[in-house]
Amino acid sequence: MRKTLDRQAAVSRMKVSFKKKQIEQVIVDYANDGKYGPYNELLNLLKDKQISDRNFKILFEDCLSCVVYFKNDWKLFVELLCGIEWINRGPELVDVYSKFIINLVVTHTYHCQKVMTALVNLFKDEGEKWDDQPSDDQLRQWSHIHSLIAQIVSLIPMSSNILMPTVMENFPYYKAGSYANRAYIHNLIWITRYIPALKEQIMYTIIHRMIEMDVNIVDGKDKTAQKIDNANEETSETLDYCMLEVLKWLEDERETVLLIFCNVFERIILRTYGIRYVQFLLLYTISINQQCADRIFTNLWTITAGIHGVGPGALTTRKTAISHLAGLLARCKRIPNSRLVHYLKTMSDWCHGYIIATQETSSHDNTKVHSVFHAVCHAIFYLVAFKHNHLFRNKEGFNFIESLNLARLVTCPLNPLRTCPPQVTRAFSSVTRSHQVVYCQAIIEKNARYSIHNSVEYDEWFPYDPYTLPKSGKTIWPLCIEYSDWLKEGDDDTQYSSRKRKLDEDDDFLQVAPTPRQRLSSSLSNCITPGFKSSETIVM
Repeated sequence: MRKTLDRQAAVSRMKVSFKKKQIEQVIVDYANDGKYGPYNELLNLLKDKQISDRNFKILFEDCLSCVVYFKNDWKLFVELLCGIEWINRGPELVDVYSKFIINLVVTHTYHCQKVMTALVNLFKDEGEKWDDQPSDDQLRQWSHIHSLIAQIVSLIPMSSNILMPTVMENFPYYKAGSYANRAYIHNLIWITRYIPALKEQIMYTIIHRMIEMDVNIVDGKDKTAQKIDNANEETSETLDYCMLEVLKWLEDERETVLLIFCNVFERIILRTYGIRYVQFLLLYTISINQQCADRIFTNLWTITAGIHGVGPGALTTRKTAISHLAGLLARCKRIPNSRLVHYLKTMSDWCHGYIIATQETSSHDNTKVHSVFHAVCHAIFYLVAFKHNHLFRNKEGFNFIESLNLARLVTCPLNPLRTCPPQVTRAFSSVTRSHQVVYCQAIIEKNARYSIHNSVEYDEWFPYDPYTLPKSGKTIWPLCIEYSDWLKEGDDDTQYSSRKRKLDEDDDFLQVAPTPRQRLSSSLSNCITPGFKSSETIVM
């Protein structure tokens, strides 16, 4: 019965027709004489939020003339006014609403927070998904909101300090869906065009939320072991569309935004372990901007080598930095071979220096103490295996690899092969043995005996394994290098490729029949575990 009465009352209020100056009189009577009846009825009408265009015009024209009355104790009334639908109305009504809001916040700045919250929340309204560009109607409505925000910030510069916390607090939950999150990000990027001082803060906020989505996506390798639920698929789709928006931002604005992204990477992405997608924004950045590439590689190595302190969690951050450095050098198509050579040389020199500095220590078995050294060695092993086709293509490359003295790294008392991910160990060992550069088998067998009695943890996070989000992938994929087999396509020996046959679990060196070249091909082709994945080996 109560619901029926409420519904009838709402319908009755919908039929109400305001008269000019009627609302003004209600406001004045309440402010000066405390007449509650008409004022409370007006509040009930505003709560319905369904007001005809004619009533809308009268309401806001009258409120504009009474704006001086709306002091701090009129919060409820102001909140209801802010909640009335306005962006889809005609130009005249949008103009009337905008004039009222501007006069309100200029006259009473303490209402600025409430106004900003109402405006920002409009970015989350329901709408239709889009592919390349939102509809003209959607853009027109959003432009009304941005015009109003821009006017407020222009008239009250300090309001930008209110805007940023409001943006952060009202960011949609990642499970809110792809439209809500993409539309919100699209509009945050829009804000940076007329309030450029907020670019870095807004980018930080966007990336932070995208990382939250990233870490909540079930790893693809679990797809055969468990059914991916709808929520996980929706999160993947949401992140995919959000990546599209940020990639477009980086492409459209280039220099300034790319440099800001470098800052954001170092502040948040670098310090986040295990993500699978968001870091590809960095690969895109260094692919289209040489200055950013130089800066990122220099900083990643500086952090890895501990040249400057990186604060709490330094060891973890240093190991994450070398993972990014190795991954970018391996996977990024637009990185010249000269840079690969430079950093392999830099890494090996640092490792040899580390060996000298610790040769008298008694803690060689303490892998935690030497974890950064192990991580840098693993990066070298990984790059040699992954980029074998570049590094061994001619005599010059062969001589370069010999100059790195990799045998010393493998046989040193710190024993970096012990903690090296098995797939990297197998690939590195195959490549270097086939070229007669390093022989790892004795160390591998010794470590295998050790691991029978001792648990060994391997870091199998390779941040630039193939990118699998389909929409944004169309931009990312052309910039990435696929892992290639040792044997060229069409060679008779491709019969040994893992795509043709399945090898036993045993190490490839323990098999007698195949030739060294065949063993090398089999080992590398079989490395479809993390680090050596190709897009063909990922279940989409």
